[in-house]
Amino acid sequence: MSLADDLLQCVQAQSALLDEFIQALEAESAALLDDTPTNLALAEQTQRKNDYAERLGQLDQDRVRILGEMEQPDTAAGINAACAIQPELRPAFDALFERADRASRLNQDNGQILHTYMEHNQRALDTLHSLVNQDLYDARGRLRRPR
Repeated sequence: MSLADDLLQCVQAQSALLDEFIQALEAESAALLDDTPTNLALAEQTQRKNDYAERLGQLDQDRVRILGEMEQPDTAAGINAACAIQPELRPAFDALFERADRASRLNQDNGQILHTYMEHNQRALDTLHSLVNQDLYDARGRLRRPR
């Protein structure tokens, strides 16, 4: 097996894993939009994304190593040079970049939704805190009516 074949196999593995990651992000997005997420669900989704990030990171390291063995840096210029030498790599890299871009956008969108939930929760906590600091009950333990 040549280095170009190893690189092609690595890039295809990255694309396949990104497809799984995108499905996880889409499921996360649907859950965030359809329901109020629980802490447990959010923790599970975070762990799942961290697992994907770890696996993708390992494949990134493999790609960097293979490109290095091909005497190319892991940069756009290095990838373009490798693709010029082995044109069958170009469609695989294009697909990888497309998937990576989609995953990044989905992850950012989900982060924005989570940020909105956090802001809403903080406002609710602030409201509760301000109510708790007021004397809601009189000295006899009866609920004080707002004036």
